[in-house]
Amino acid sequence: MWNLNTLPNVVALYGLLVVALAIGVNGIVQRTIFWRSGRPSPENLGLWWWRLDDLIQHGFLQRKVSRGKSGSAIAHLLVYFGFLVLTFTTTMVFIHHDLGIKIYQGKFYLWVTMFSDVFGILLLAGVIYFGYRRFMQKADPVHVSPNDSFILVMLAVLVVQGFALEGLRIHATNDPWQLYSPIGWLFAQSVWFLSVERAKEIHFVMWWFHTLTVYAFVALFPYTKFFHMVSSPLNLFFARTNRPKGALPFIGDIEKLMETGEEFALGLGTIKDYTWKNLLDLDACTQCGRCQEVCPAYLTGKPLSPKWVILDTRNHAHALQARGELPPQTGMNPGVGLDRALMSNVTLPFNSLTRTENGFDAAGTYRAQNPLVQNSVLSLGSSADAKIAGDVMDPMAFWSCNTCLACVEACPVGINHVDQIVGNRRHLTMMEGQLPHEAQATLRSLESRANPYGPQEDRVKWLDGLDVKQLQPGDAVDYLYWVGCVSAFDPRKQKIAKSLVTIMNRAGLSFGVLGSMEGCTGDPARRLGEENLFQTLAKQNIELLKSVSFKTLVANCPHCFNTIKNEYPQFGNLGEGRQPEIIHHSVLLRRLLEADKLPLKEEALKEVTFHDPCYLGRVNDEYEAPRKTLKAVKGLKILEMERSREKGLCCGAGGGHFWMDLKIGERVNSVRAAEAAETGASTVATACPFCMQMMEDGVKLTHNEAKLDVRDIAEVIAERLQ
Repeated sequence: MWNLNTLPNVVALYGLLVVALAIGVNGIVQRTIFWRSGRPSPENLGLWWWRLDDLIQHGFLQRKVSRGKSGSAIAHLLVYFGFLVLTFTTTMVFIHHDLGIKIYQGKFYLWVTMFSDVFGILLLAGVIYFGYRRFMQKADPVHVSPNDSFILVMLAVLVVQGFALEGLRIHATNDPWQLYSPIGWLFAQSVWFLSVERAKEIHFVMWWFHTLTVYAFVALFPYTKFFHMVSSPLNLFFARTNRPKGALPFIGDIEKLMETGEEFALGLGTIKDYTWKNLLDLDACTQCGRCQEVCPAYLTGKPLSPKWVILDTRNHAHALQARGELPPQTGMNPGVGLDRALMSNVTLPFNSLTRTENGFDAAGTYRAQNPLVQNSVLSLGSSADAKIAGDVMDPMAFWSCNTCLACVEACPVGINHVDQIVGNRRHLTMMEGQLPHEAQATLRSLESRANPYGPQEDRVKWLDGLDVKQLQPGDAVDYLYWVGCVSAFDPRKQKIAKSLVTIMNRAGLSFGVLGSMEGCTGDPARRLGEENLFQTLAKQNIELLKSVSFKTLVANCPHCFNTIKNEYPQFGNLGEGRQPEIIHHSVLLRRLLEADKLPLKEEALKEVTFHDPCYLGRVNDEYEAPRKTLKAVKGLKILEMERSREKGLCCGAGGGHFWMDLKIGERVNSVRAAEAAETGASTVATACPFCMQMMEDGVKLTHNEAKLDVRDIAEVIAERLQ
């Protein structure tokens, strides 16, 4: 304040600051009230040291942002660290001038002012890149909104003002340390023609312009995209749950809920059903579009963008709050009894949906803005009872999801899109009786026969001629092989089971199968939203598993593996005392090969590419076991697809899509098969029966039968046993 240190200026400075702070604090309070309107979410509490580590790693150090290694990731880091340095500098000035603690001087001053100039110009470079990407390049994952324009213009104006003020000060005072402010010095050289008095006058006007701009930033901070600087780190802090990554939220034992005789709702029907963490997810979104970039449904032309699921829900919720229609949460949402309408043959009336105008109408009602949906976005009712799937968005957006967790993996701010999508599916299925027709047939079969294929007695036909022990209650083995419905019933997938049996026999393992007693784990039912059927199947299987004794359960299906390992514990242990180990067959194969229990033949060089199953990789973080299994074969060379490991593209079967063909857009498995063919490999190795089916179909659809052969890793090893 070298040029403004007079009483009127000081009074105006602090008076306006109080007004700006009052407006800003009010916005923060309103956001807090919004989050508190959500239902409880105990799973997002506790584990405080882990949460602090998440905040440091992903919030402060921006590890998830930098993982993108793209132009946008680099630009965001420039803006982020530039903003931190400039905020630090401003804080030093505040402490030195306003609090009277003289620290902003000497060498400390020189180093800080130099870093401010350097990081300020880097921040401006990042802003310019974002402006080019949005307004010139018009990149697909992003969209241009007034909010985006405001934040970019505001940041640019603040930085340019700072450099201009610094340059005018240097010019007017002939600062002996001016070279420590290189950008300010350059600006000072550009105004060489100004007299000292004229420079002071311009500085005075610009100083107040800058101050008012800063105060506008403070006041509007919680009402604009700037608020993600608070909501995103907060969301990262609370992102971790006390359930495994592969488990969906546990909504309670439905059988016990029904026994109480009280009315209750299931799933996410209206915004009143959302938890405070769901609502915090909405506010944390920065609209970066990374989730959309990796979504297999979006990439193949389905009416789903995980980004727009979050944004449309958020805008709907904010519109309700603005009209005072989002009451404080008082517990479970009563008023709707559990009327299980699964078998009512109610199908989604997609053809009757009509397109509405985007944005807010004259009555202040928010209307969905998802640009992907053509002729199928409903207008929103002006009530908190409006259905998210149906009134706010086309339900098909939720049914298009493969639950592959690609969006969750890519999100830099800890949003769990899949939890919200499946939550809406649960409400559609169990409270509305609405789900795609093909899925209904699968669920009927699961309910009547405990499998989606045929009579249970046919489940053991694949065992004919094999040396396999079929366990009975009371039997004990070291390894229990959980075959799974697909590998037991489908003739092609039976070769996976037979290969694994051959391997386990060759290794001399003590193992057995449950035969016709084994039933579906319930994974399809749970992913399709039929939680009640899932819980029924899960409880039956848990009792079955308790009836036999085993040390390790092996499953060749990642979906069975994930359900038994991560979701069954929601209903208790699988046995008395020590919980048995649950592993995928890739882990068993790796262990046996490392222990030299499987002597393999050497072969001529053969190139293979491995397709990562989503429920083995992203969902359970197992990427190395299948690759180490393949690398153990001398003569096999692994060629990685461009999208592999945590960035691998879904085969298209997840989220119940193996059991329903929605016939919208391009087939996901065709895209994945084409990517496999591009590697030049002669074999696609899989570690999932669903992936095998989808990849084989994709190879045919892309006319690559002559180039690509599809094999499970168990088949690869069994075929090469000495």
